[in-house]
Amino acid sequence: MTEMAHRPQPRYGTMDLDYIATWADASRDEPMWALNLMHYREKADYPDGRESDLSGWEADNLYSPIEPIAKIGGSLAIVAIVVDQPVGASPRWDRVAVVKYPYRNALAEMNATPEFQDAHIHKDAGMASTICAATFPQPDSINRAVLDVADAAKSHLVLQVVTDPGTPALAIDGAVPLAIFDVEGVVIGDGRPWAEARWWLLPSASADTVREAAAAVSSTDDQYVTLLKPQFGDFVELVATA
Repeated sequence: MTEMAHRPQPRYGTMDLDYIATWADASRDEPMWALNLMHYREKADYPDGRESDLSGWEADNLYSPIEPIAKIGGSLAIVAIVVDQPVGASPRWDRVAVVKYPYRNALAEMNATPEFQDAHIHKDAGMASTICAATFPQPDSINRAVLDVADAAKSHLVLQVVTDPGTPALAIDGAVPLAIFDVEGVVIGDGRPWAEARWWLLPSASADTVREAAAAVSSTDDQYVTLLKPQFGDFVELVATA
């Protein structure tokens, strides 16, 4: 069993220990794209009781595990601000990140490093709730032509995460499909199962356009639709060349 399976449950979600235990099978060694939906505390709450004037967002900025991720051969594919969330009432996500790990158990290996453990207190202080899902691209869904879109790297992104793969995809004017990712398991979450993460590139960012497409979508808790402004990472290129 991995080191993560021996850690206490975090305050910001519940680890699926049974799923994490399956990572010990070294034959399952394809890259894993860990999708993180993040909702922050209004004010950082440090578990050791220290005084702090930081917001939850600011505390999570101190966490930033870029070096531990690089040490195990992973890459921070994207960090993006949630500009709008027309579907999915609660929680209202603040940021979305995707970390590409070279294999599943690399996430557990990173969690065991001293650098990660030292920095994790800031994540614990800042994070109110999170979903971390282990996702894998559907090969036939990857749109490699997306790299021909002008300013693809600077475009906004739309993410639709669904619990049922039969849920209709959004029909967004001007959006370019990027890829569909299967959710193999939820590493940390709130007990809800997730099935797919669907990504679009939106060269001409418009919250109204996304909201119009989302108007035809159920607003129940079986899915989220978010409009994202990338801050960091080469997600579009990494996906298109996967």
